[in-house]
Amino acid sequence: MSILHEIYHETYEPCEPLRKIPKELLDRKWAFYEEVEKRVGIELIERHWDAICEADSVRDYVNFREGFRLGVSLMLEMIR
Repeated sequence: MSILHEIYHETYEPCEPLRKIPKELLDRKWAFYEEVEKRVGIELIERHWDAICEADSVRDYVNFREGFRLGVSLMLEMIR
């Protein structure tokens, strides 16, 4: 089945989405980091923050890649 047919028939399954964290959980997470920073210092938090940023970058790349793959597949399907 073509991607266009899958989208039309609502059977298209992209890679498993990486979900966003709800705002209330993000607020709790930031409150936690502020408390940890007070207790363990900024240096440890900065190292941890670098790891978080790297994980976010990987997530964003995976989502971009899936969108790009879908766009290219649709364009190729349209010219056939």
